[in-house]
Amino acid sequence: MIKLQSKYALSPQSICEHQSSQDGRYAWFLCVAHEENDIALEEILAGVKLEVLNAKVLEISKMEIENWLKSFFADFHWKLHASLRRTNLREKGLSLFFAVCFDHDLIFVQFGRLFCAVTNGKKLETVGRNWKNYHVQSLKNLNLLGLSEEDIRVKPLKFHLKENESLVVLPGKVAAKVFGSSPDVSSLQPLVESFSSASPALWLILKHQTPLAKPKKRRLTKLEISTLFLLLGTALAIIYMALGNRIIGVGFYRAKKMVNEKIEQAITVLNMPARNVQLVRNWSMELPFRVTSSPAFNQQNVFLVSGADIYAYKLSSREQLWKQNYPAPVGAIMTTAAGLNATLTNGNTLGLDLRGNEVWSQSLQALANEKSNLTMLEITPAQEKRIDKNLTVLPLRRGLAILDSQQGKLMSELSLPEELRFISMYDDYNSCFYLVTQDSLVCVNLNIVN
Repeated sequence: MIKLQSKYALSPQSICEHQSSQDGRYAWFLCVAHEENDIALEEILAGVKLEVLNAKVLEISKMEIENWLKSFFADFHWKLHASLRRTNLREKGLSLFFAVCFDHDLIFVQFGRLFCAVTNGKKLETVGRNWKNYHVQSLKNLNLLGLSEEDIRVKPLKFHLKENESLVVLPGKVAAKVFGSSPDVSSLQPLVESFSSASPALWLILKHQTPLAKPKKRRLTKLEISTLFLLLGTALAIIYMALGNRIIGVGFYRAKKMVNEKIEQAITVLNMPARNVQLVRNWSMELPFRVTSSPAFNQQNVFLVSGADIYAYKLSSREQLWKQNYPAPVGAIMTTAAGLNATLTNGNTLGLDLRGNEVWSQSLQALANEKSNLTMLEITPAQEKRIDKNLTVLPLRRGLAILDSQQGKLMSELSLPEELRFISMYDDYNSCFYLVTQDSLVCVNLNIVN
């Protein structure tokens, strides 16, 4: 990673600041300097530091950093221009170096008289703007930040710092002495630090150091791995036995219905057959109309018929979703993969979407029945994975009964306060029936304890 090897700045002429992430992979470095030694620079340079801190540079991605550098310093140039105009400084512009580090890659911008070089073997090579002959360049060519009354040129540069290489940032006067003397790389840091009394006094030295070898992680022994597998198997067995009710088979079946796919392999039944079947009243709601046919349903909604009207209610909240009227009384409805089918007493059969809108219509010669009679139903293991044998559902005058289809044994019976008029098919997703009495819709759950 890139490590800060040495830095120095002397107020009020210069500042050298940095900030890095916790792991050290991302960081930014800021160097600012001015040729004059004026107390007014303290406030100016503090404002530069605060502006960079507030920008939250470490949250900017590597792909966005170049555009951000261009827009940030283009805008900040004008803010700085206004601040410097209010001072008595002879040179109303700043020299600035700002770099953002991503692992070993540096993306930086330079303004004014700050220059940088990188160690290459035993030599120093200039990176970015050349320090030579800077002292004879015009202020416009120096590109001082905040000086020009025009938009400033912002040109981000990319540089990859190789292993064991160092990057040195120095102000112009010191750079001419250090870079121009072709110093020995091994004595570079002491040489740079000898200019602590220069004007302006500033330096930044970064180095790509090889990280220390990480200690090898201890591998688990065969005994430890076997113990972990045994503990995991024991925990899964405890959870499975605690939940019971053939939760794996039920989960696979419900998932298959939701994604409308066929699971080719058979689900292995692991639990004992159902010993206790109970009909439990889950919820009921009063209806402001008289139901004239058996309810239909899907996984989220229940559909009711009243004369020539069809109503849709949401199962979770029992709120009415929509109501549709048709040209003749509806004899019966059922849900299909495409939506709803409804038979009318005038001989038409309609295909409806789940909003009750007509998709197609087919005329039949024979008229459909106006009422759906109460008939016995059968629940098979294919519908309900928690049972191993068929169950018969027997509608009563004021209730419902469940029988063992093979032995005729009464498994459960539920009484209703009013006469039962209609019953839906078995909802194998929600494990319940929907019953219609005189003026209510009742949801009855089928509870099975293994």
